[in-house]
Amino acid sequence: MKQSYHTILKPTRQGSYVGWVEEVPGTITHGNSLDDCRRNLRDSLSIMLETIRSEARIGLDQSCIQETLEIEVVEEAELAIA
Repeated sequence: MKQSYHTILKPTRQGSYVGWVEEVPGTITHGNSLDDCRRNLRDSLSIMLETIRSEARIGLDQSCIQETLEIEVVEEAELAIA
């Protein structure tokens, strides 16, 4: 299953990049190039999501119902058009 997240990649004065994921606080990394930063950000996001899921499932028992929830997310560009 693929999920999409919004990232911000910011160049630094030293020529490297800092990147973070808008939807998952704490998912932040850096890289010497844009490709490095993107790769590191994917790794960081994977680790964060795995950790969050593990913590959320600590109280899981037979009475719990697990479902997938889908929502429509309005992009900023769509808001500007409205």
